Amino acid sequence: MRRVRGGLRHQLRAALVLAWLNGLLPILRSPLWTVSTLAMPISLLILLTVLYRGIGMIMGIVGGLVWTMLSSGTALIGDAAYYRLELKFQQLIVATPTSPLAYTIGLALSEVIFTLPGIVLFTVLLILNAPINLWGALEIAASLILLWYAVSSIAFYSSTLFTYIRYTWAVVSLLTLVLGVLPPVYYPATYLGNAWWVAYLVPTSATAMVVQGAVRVAHYSILQLGMAYVSSIAWCLVGTVLTLRVAKWRTP
Repeated sequence: MRRVRGGLRHQLRAALVLAWLNGLLPILRSPLWTVSTLAMPISLLILLTVLYRGIGMIMGIVGGLVWTMLSSGTALIGDAAYYRLELKFQQLIVATPTSPLAYTIGLALSEVIFTLPGIVLFTVLLILNAPINLWGALEIAASLILLWYAVSSIAFYSSTLFTYIRYTWAVVSLLTLVLGVLPPVYYPATYLGNAWWVAYLVPTSATAMVVQGAVRVAHYSILQLGMAYVSSIAWCLVGTVLTLRVAKWRTP
């Protein structure tokens, strides 16, 4: 029986090959890149620990975990734009049965490889310093995966809007800073007072609410946490639509 080109097996293989080419090989050749991804979250962790001791340290660990996952998504803007504008690699992928979603997931997985040391570091610190049960661990894992997918898919769409590669790196740094510090990521959403619902408008703060609730560093009702999941899933759907229907997959 003849195989259909572009089936699920091909899409999975394409995503894994992209992750290997853009993530594993570069990190093995230049491990110093992992240090750069940890500089900011570790600095904020140390600052919060010094200023606020116990609760500040937990908030710093939670924020560092969310920040690291965020940075793995936003970094895709630079890599995807570089592949499209400089290497013309995306034009080669267009000629294959690989779908835009598989291409995006492959690049997104490669970014996770870059930030994996940070993810492991903050996960270990969280386990050692916060009470986490099995259900809480599952909540944290699910919320982080939703954040990664949402930010990565939206980042890929954003990369197709650039016509010059030199602008992308500044945008990546600024976007990571704005989404990782200003929203309630390193502090509870309840600190916003009556405007705490604003946290649902940003994927990072919705994820932070779930993680903060799981480690009991902040108290949120079941409804509030449920709305945080709804917000994360909504961002994932938006990113999927932007990637499959709106992003400029074929460059003229």
